[in-house]
Amino acid sequence: MDKETQELYQVNDDIVFILNTGLKIGWKEIKRQSINRIIYLSKVLYSFVNQSELNMMGYYHFTAKNMPGPMSSIINNSLVDLESREFIINSNSGIKLNIFGEQLANILDASLNPIKQNKQKWLKIIMLLLGKYGENKVFSFTINDPLYIEKIESNSSKEITFEVNENKTLKVLNNFKNAFEESIEDTSSISKEEYLELYFDYIFSQIIK
Repeated sequence: MDKETQELYQVNDDIVFILNTGLKIGWKEIKRQSINRIIYLSKVLYSFVNQSELNMMGYYHFTAKNMPGPMSSIINNSLVDLESREFIINSNSGIKLNIFGEQLANILDASLNPIKQNKQKWLKIIMLLLGKYGENKVFSFTINDPLYIEKIESNSSKEITFEVNENKTLKVLNNFKNAFEESIEDTSSISKEEYLELYFDYIFSQIIK
């Protein structure tokens, strides 16, 4: 299997998982824009809390071509592929799994390797964060970040970089990191999920009200 096809299948799995997880937390449908946002945020925040590691969402590549938010062509290709295989229903109101998609989600759950398990755990963490704080509020760090606005204003179709020293979204997140970590006694004993939740609690109580 060539790399492009392999990556498409990975994205198919991710989107089926996102839609299935959405059902479990009460999201009957998810808009195309929101799927792009969830995965973009998953990639940005993974770099934020795992700065010394390779990003496990590295097969996603985003550009900022329009105002709804960062977009990835492979996500759009995946949605077309999943719809053609009748795993999803794509309507004006949003995207949802049909019965075949739900069956696929169950098969994936039963056949996960540790790498996929870690990735799906991470995607679920991000979705629960969005559910708690609200998609639009969390995306004050992405849609309205300096890098994204710069891309829009320059009409740039170049890929958004996720290098810590170059990605302005990560710079915004890191600007508040020291102040946040000074507000709690110890970060070494908490999980990545707890770290993010405490971080956004701090941001939305102290910085953005």
